[in-house]
Amino acid sequence: MAAQAVVAKLTFREIRCRRGVPGGGRSRERLLAAAAELTSVGGWANPTMGRLAADLGVSRQTGYNEVGAKAGPAEALVLRETDKLAGAVGQIVARQGDAAEGVIAAFCHIVAAARVNPLLKAVLGGQDGDELPSLITTRSQAVLERAVTAVTPVLRAQYPERGWSEEEWSVFAETFVRLLLSHMVQPGGPPERTATSVRRVLGRMLDR
Repeated sequence: MAAQAVVAKLTFREIRCRRGVPGGGRSRERLLAAAAELTSVGGWANPTMGRLAADLGVSRQTGYNEVGAKAGPAEALVLRETDKLAGAVGQIVARQGDAAEGVIAAFCHIVAAARVNPLLKAVLGGQDGDELPSLITTRSQAVLERAVTAVTPVLRAQYPERGWSEEEWSVFAETFVRLLLSHMVQPGGPPERTATSVRRVLGRMLDR
């Protein structure tokens, strides 16, 4: 408990020095990077806008202008992480010639990465009613839409031989993302079991 109290009092500047997080850059990116680091070590209650603004040397109003008020910072932070995970899908499927193998590999990689990602662990480990967990559980529409929009063109471009339309790939991507969110929130057991169960669903969709 004492160690957690010390961590909660760390400023972003101190964390940046310890972890080598770069400074500089646009205000929005710096704010989100700071929020991610502080959330990773102290939970979502840690990075208040006042604290972020003070640590980064900007006004509180500038912070709100960049990421919005109320749910704005939380949603921006979760969507930032969503973009990273969507990018990982593209990198992984690009290394696989077979659509089913590529999709399953991407799925399993992201589920495994989520289990050790400090920010996602902090998000998923939050209390019921907290802003961050609700954005990928009870109010996940923004994350779902963002991920589906990013993943659909990646899969369509990588596997043109399937001849699927944009709408068909969009339906598949939505199924992929919904399953992914479910396994991130409620892990389905060992990686091997996850791969088998997901293959049964997504593999059959691809085999039709």
